[in-house]
Amino acid sequence: MPDSKRLYYVDWLRVLAMLSLFLFHADRFFDFHGWHVKNEETNIISTVHINFFVIWMMPLFFVLSGAAIYHSLKFRSTLDFVVERCKRILIPFIILGYFVTSPPQSYLDRLTNSRYQGSFLEYIPHYFQGVDMFGGNFPWHAFHLWYLLYLFVFSILLLPLFIFGKNNKPGLLARFSELFSSSWSLLLLVIPIVIINLFIDINKLGFMRGTGGWDLYSYMLFLCYGYLVFSNSKVLKNVYKLSYPLLVIAALSSSILLFIYSGVIPRVRDEVSWFTTGLTIIRVISSLAWIGGFIGLCEKYLNFKNAWLDYATQAVLPFYILHQLFLLLIGYYVVQWEVTALIKFLIIAGITFIAIMSVYEFLVRRIGVLRFLFGMKNRLD
Repeated sequence: MPDSKRLYYVDWLRVLAMLSLFLFHADRFFDFHGWHVKNEETNIISTVHINFFVIWMMPLFFVLSGAAIYHSLKFRSTLDFVVERCKRILIPFIILGYFVTSPPQSYLDRLTNSRYQGSFLEYIPHYFQGVDMFGGNFPWHAFHLWYLLYLFVFSILLLPLFIFGKNNKPGLLARFSELFSSSWSLLLLVIPIVIINLFIDINKLGFMRGTGGWDLYSYMLFLCYGYLVFSNSKVLKNVYKLSYPLLVIAALSSSILLFIYSGVIPRVRDEVSWFTTGLTIIRVISSLAWIGGFIGLCEKYLNFKNAWLDYATQAVLPFYILHQLFLLLIGYYVVQWEVTALIKFLIIAGITFIAIMSVYEFLVRRIGVLRFLFGMKNRLD
């Protein structure tokens, strides 16, 4: 079992994942796929960028969350853990998600997709009419904050697998991790996610991938995998040892996927076949390989602490909560300018980043009630 020493590279990886998510959403104005607000002209470069990030980005978030659950339960009782989840995840999701960040996003989405005409204030009563995805407007998922909802529900539902036994005895999932202590037994982790994705394809449930490109059940497994890997030092060392081969596998498999997603190789869409099955297997392998490679790479080069990391680690959750709202508010106007897509992207990303960090530094970080609402600790560090 790992000792209580903090793995600083996990903090670095979480910060870098958040920056990746920020750039991902900053580029959503310009890819070929639909979004809340779009630039008039879209391009293949942004589309390839978005397709690449979808392979591993949100799975990485859930793997890191699984690691965080393991380390949190080492120092908290079950009750304390549930209380911490409510404070850090559920309260920000409900209060900020439903009543602060979502109404403007919902308005801009309806406005730019010709589903509403009028001012924002006139739209507010409509915001609470019906449920989004079922003909209404109220976003049960709180837009990009769906991750917090999933994470909270998974944390509670799967708690029996996570909690430690008496005398700090490893939990059920930690004991199960012994099955993956040999080097290439980690490949077995591919199988359950492949089965789930094939089930979704066979039953034409592709709409379940509307949150980050993966489905509810796959995210649940990624969370469990994060707990499983970080709860067992042997498994974690295997990931470190295999990091470079995993990065090679990830690069090769992602290249195949991106050729297909970008249309260079024709993609079969209408039915499940050997081709689509192979595509699913490659996608799952690519996702897990990137995550394992990133973990090993960061452990080797970023396992240290400094003042910048301390600051960024505290800012990650507030930054996540605010980032898409600010991107849409700023991007809505910038995409109307007569400049190139690259300049628009740089302006949107640059101004949004400065705006978010200013709000965080001068308001969220310094005001107790805002720290609470954004899931932060009460003290100002």
